[in-house]
Amino acid sequence: MFQTIVVGIDGSKAGAHALEIALELAKATGDGVVLCHALDPASLVALAGYEAPYPADAVESLRQAAMQTLADALAAAKANGVAAASELLEGDPTDAILRCARNHHAGLIAMGTHGRGGIKRLLLGSVAEGVLRRATVPVMTVRERND
Repeated sequence: MFQTIVVGIDGSKAGAHALEIALELAKATGDGVVLCHALDPASLVALAGYEAPYPADAVESLRQAAMQTLADALAAAKANGVAAASELLEGDPTDAILRCARNHHAGLIAMGTHGRGGIKRLLLGSVAEGVLRRATVPVMTVRERND
């Protein structure tokens, strides 16, 4: 159906739910998935309270956590019988997800959304909103489970 589904992986509960739904969809349609994690050391390390230049160990810690998140997502895809690849990209998450989708000729982008509003959205931005506004393919956004 879509051939390739790019799944934005960020380690959040909403992202995990988006992965779960994307894997169900890929399994049903025979599509493959590309799991994309965008690591933006500048903003993440700054949020942790560091100032430039960022400590190499803090950036490496973020990179290792991102790689583990991707490994877990790949294992989930394999357990579901879905062909999967992963990419750890650096830079602005919105740009990275869109670039990943373009590079893999994705037919769909799946990602979690935190549903922030008001001042939180203004201050933290919204990767999902940026992807929705700029994507040239359909985007499926998923909130975290309410179980």
